[in-house]
Amino acid sequence: MTAARDYRDVIAAVSAGLDAQSERNAERVAELRRLVDERGRLLDEAADRHVLVRIGAELAWEDALQALWVESWIDMRPYPRPDRLAKPGDLAALTVRVEEAAAALRAEVQKRRIRMPGS
Repeated sequence: MTAARDYRDVIAAVSAGLDAQSERNAERVAELRRLVDERGRLLDEAADRHVLVRIGAELAWEDALQALWVESWIDMRPYPRPDRLAKPGDLAALTVRVEEAAAALRAEVQKRRIRMPGS
């Protein structure tokens, strides 16, 4: 009966190993699900930031067009397309640069209006 007992012991060890592996797999699946959920939230946040920055840039462009409307000699092109060859940058820093450029343009246009005779 030792062969039967050895067989049962081997089967019990294999079953215990499979059960342990199954538990580890379940834990890993739960961990990966949490990771996927977190990455999904990060992706959603990035998409939202992209939309907000794009809207801000388009509003700054419209503001520039409006500020330069009196400068009829300037040939304003349609809203510029993104530069596909540009390296990705820090979205917050780029947003600040757009806002600074728009403010500088408004200030320059305001200075020109003040200096115009008859105003």
